[in-house]
Amino acid sequence: MRTTVKKAFLDIQKEQEWLNEQGKDGRLLIGYDNGVYEFEDVAPAQFHYAVDLPKYSGSKRKEYLAFLEQSGITVVAEYADRVYLRKNVADGPLDLYTDKKDIERHLGKSYSHFFTIGAPQLAIGSGMLAYTLHELSPINVTDLFPIAVEVGLIISGTVFLILGVRKYREQRAAARTDSLWE
Repeated sequence: MRTTVKKAFLDIQKEQEWLNEQGKDGRLLIGYDNGVYEFEDVAPAQFHYAVDLPKYSGSKRKEYLAFLEQSGITVVAEYADRVYLRKNVADGPLDLYTDKKDIERHLGKSYSHFFTIGAPQLAIGSGMLAYTLHELSPINVTDLFPIAVEVGLIISGTVFLILGVRKYREQRAAARTDSLWE
């Protein structure tokens, strides 16, 4: 039986955890496109999932994905630099990153979009609001909509930056804890 789930994640780690919960329940991910996950129920089989952000592009990316396929990892879908991977639990664990630097790079890349979205939104919203308030001496009712949009940009940019800083601090704290035990 096929199931379609519409779900959006900002945090790639949480997306991967959710996918692994689906895999434990015997749901086979067969497709992903723009926040729409397509599963097929194949219980009692169980699957491991991973969301990868490969650093390769072009032919090197194709070679990397072919290497994953040869090693028993299925490439389910590719979307916006993300690669959705699946492996049957019976075939062993799905470990892509074993080197500490690779793990840190992957985690850093998974939260960097918070900064790349938040900083421009905050800058553009602030600039537009400053320009609008400077140019309008008596503010009319018709001027409230652009001001509301600009304030919305500032708020959303601030939220993205706060989320990015929070993720960065979590990763740094985890890295420090790991290095204490090594």
